[in-house]
Amino acid sequence: MDASTPSRRDEPAPPAAGPDDVVRRFVEHWGMMARAWGINPTMGELFALLFISGDDWTAEDLRARLDVSRGNVSMNLRELLGWGVVRRVHRPGERRELYRAESDVWTLFQRIVTERKRRELEPTVKLLDDLAAAPGRDGPGGFQDRVQALRRFLGMLDALSSKLMAMGPGEAAELGRLLQDDDEG
Repeated sequence: MDASTPSRRDEPAPPAAGPDDVVRRFVEHWGMMARAWGINPTMGELFALLFISGDDWTAEDLRARLDVSRGNVSMNLRELLGWGVVRRVHRPGERRELYRAESDVWTLFQRIVTERKRRELEPTVKLLDDLAAAPGRDGPGGFQDRVQALRRFLGMLDALSSKLMAMGPGEAAELGRLLQDDDEG
C-alpha cells in the first residue's frame, strides 16, 4: 500500500443507521411484501409510512417522501381508505386533507382479513361450488374429489376467519397468550 492510499484504520466508520434509515427500510420492505401479496407496492409503502410514523400526512407530503406521482398517491390512498386501514383527518382551520393509518393492530388485522376474504376467498369458493355442480366432470382422475377437498379446506378457513373477526381485542389477547403458551410447551 502506498502512502496516498488510506488504510482501513484511517477511513471513517460508516454512519450508524438513524431513525430515518430504519423507517425507509420498513417502508421499502412493506412495498416488497405488498408486491408478493399481489397488492400495488406503492399502496404498501403509503400504508407503512402512515402507520410507522403515527403522524397525519397530506397527499403532497406523502408524494414527496416516497417520490411517486400525485396520481399514484391519490389512487392508492383511495384504495387504503376503501380497505378501512387509513382515514381522512380534519383539523380545525386546516384546509388540506390529512391522512392517518389505523393504529390498532387488531383492528388492522380484522379489516385486512375481511377485505382479503371478500376479494379472494369468497370468489374462489363460488367458483369451486360452480365446478362441483358442473355435470360430467368426474372420472378416473378424481376431479370431484379434488374440488370437494379444496372446498372443505377453504370452508374451514372461512369459518376460522369468521370466528377471528367476531373476537374482541380482549379475546384476541387471550388467544395470543394461549398460542404463546403452546409455543413454550
